[in-house]
Amino acid sequence: MATILAIEDDWTVRTVLEHTLTSAGHAVDVVRGVSDARRSLADGKYDMVLLDLNLPDGNGLDLLRDIRRDQGATFPVLVLSGMRQEEAVVRGLELGADDYVTKPFSPPELLARVGRCLGR
Repeated sequence: MATILAIEDDWTVRTVLEHTLTSAGHAVDVVRGVSDARRSLADGKYDMVLLDLNLPDGNGLDLLRDIRRDQGATFPVLVLSGMRQEEAVVRGLELGADDYVTKPFSPPELLARVGRCLGR
């Protein structure tokens, strides 16, 4: 079981993430934006982060860059975004995302990618 932080502002997606991940045995904290994510990440208790890019109080790519550069975090980050443009995918991977999943997504595929990122 992993402890996962999901950073997602859409209520429906948050609900699906929480249900999907907890049903698979993971502990999940869900936050709506960058400022809440920064507070949660300061605790250092997460094994993985799921990160939306379009957040109400900031850019997920900026947060990803900060996670990798400033915090030196080594846990996997999976970007989960509606941005399908190749430029966004490449930028996310270049900034240190371990994987990139576009919305809408299937819960089984998400779980497979989460498992792969966690090294199962």
